[in-house]
Amino acid sequence: MSSTDDHAFSLRSVLAKSLDRHAERTALILGNQDDGDPTDNSPKDRDDRLTYRELDHRSNAVANELRERGIELEDRVGVLLANSWQFVVADHAVTKAGGARLPVNEMLTDDEIRYILSDANAEGVVCDAAYLDTVRPLLEESGGLRFCLVVGGEDTESDGVTPFESVLAAGDRENRPAVSPSPEQVAAHFYTSGTTGRPKGVVHTHRSVTLNLHANAAALDIGTDDRQLLMTPLTHSAGVSLWSGLLRGTTAVIREGFDAERALGDIDAYDVSWTYMVPTMIYRILDRHEPGTHDTDSLRTLAYGSAPMSPARLREALELFGPVFVQFYAQTEIPQIVTTLGKREHEYALEAGREELLASAGKPELMADVRIVDIETGEPLPPTEEGEIVATAPYRLREYHDRPEATRETLTDGWVRTGDVGRIDEDGYLYLLGRRNDMIVTGGMNVYPAEVEDALAEHPAVGSVAVFGVPHDDWGEAVTAAVVPSDEVTEAELLSYADETLADYKKPKSVQFVDELPTTSYGKVDKQALRAPHWADAERDIS
Repeated sequence: MSSTDDHAFSLRSVLAKSLDRHAERTALILGNQDDGDPTDNSPKDRDDRLTYRELDHRSNAVANELRERGIELEDRVGVLLANSWQFVVADHAVTKAGGARLPVNEMLTDDEIRYILSDANAEGVVCDAAYLDTVRPLLEESGGLRFCLVVGGEDTESDGVTPFESVLAAGDRENRPAVSPSPEQVAAHFYTSGTTGRPKGVVHTHRSVTLNLHANAAALDIGTDDRQLLMTPLTHSAGVSLWSGLLRGTTAVIREGFDAERALGDIDAYDVSWTYMVPTMIYRILDRHEPGTHDTDSLRTLAYGSAPMSPARLREALELFGPVFVQFYAQTEIPQIVTTLGKREHEYALEAGREELLASAGKPELMADVRIVDIETGEPLPPTEEGEIVATAPYRLREYHDRPEATRETLTDGWVRTGDVGRIDEDGYLYLLGRRNDMIVTGGMNVYPAEVEDALAEHPAVGSVAVFGVPHDDWGEAVTAAVVPSDEVTEAELLSYADETLADYKKPKSVQFVDELPTTSYGKVDKQALRAPHWADAERDIS
């Protein structure tokens, strides 16, 4: 491997080039998280702003501290922070020091946080002072964390604990650590959402992360002059978008959490041209938006993922924002980019009368391939047949950390078994039908929730919907729908509507009306939470 190749596929090297090239540009805008009225459209005087040079200098100080603490190539360093400039600085510092990035979602429970840090064999962690008690037991146990840099912990100096602010003040800001990771060494260690058990550590190399960021920027149309708005946790998809943008020279407006009114105000006030949302966020904006209140003409791209949008609500969103939508489908094992449904395809679906395409996840991106296989045998299936989605790309995972059996089960001949069920139509569009674990078996028939959800979402009074199975003495499971209504509607009306659009065995047997659908810490609808009360006393618990 030549040194040129080493630099081209080293996340540290491409990061250094971007920081140098865009030194004078604004990298981050941190809207004041406590700036009061979210409808206020003039927050520009209350920002914290960092240029690329300032980001470089601050992350140098932390990176050099990490090296002094003994961080070597591939050592895991956790970053346990809410969306903030400190998160971005710490995340960059780990890469500069040659370590492996280990983002930890601060919305997880204490037990989940400790599990991830322990399972990854993390050497150190950068965390908010609010989480010091959470991680302190790991500092005290033999073989656990060796150090903790605490944000907002000016008075917390103790064995193994150092205030982050003192590192910034005293550290070497001018010089980047002299480390040279190879393309095949570990650059990132992510964790799955763990909806069916303990989360698994997903290991990615410098080569896979670098290729993924380039693929992400190209597929999701992230341009050098874009101004991004990121509101979901930077530990997940938003973080991939942030890194892709910063390698391109964008400016990122970062918010800690989502509020529909504030999001519309931010798009207006900051001339946001690119943003990422999960479908539930878009639904809330549609429900709250009042014509003429906010100017969203600057918005050029709205990427959405984690799940397809309901076609009915997507049509509504296209009417509001115009042809700005790009859907992506992926998993932690193949981050962010497997298939996409691009802006032109959204337009084509409406103009050509092929609105069924709005329910698809699009087609494989240039470096990715997708096929459908038999769930039991793994044999490829022809177009239109339903089976498990398998995918591959040069930025797929290397392995699951310390789980060789799980790696062998998931990664077969370079293909990742996703655990998702879907079909590919004759034109090559992928349709997601749900997780294998979400499949409802009723009267011996398989029902995939996505199909029922899409049908119910066409009703004008349905704001959002989630379909799941509950125990039934005769059928095994009964199809059940949880609905957030956008207008007055009765259960009888929705069941009657389902009679017109769904086969008998797919029709919901009952409808529950809720104020909002529960979501995981990553913004996905939490069907396990919906199922759990119904299966608590059942003999067979599938939750």
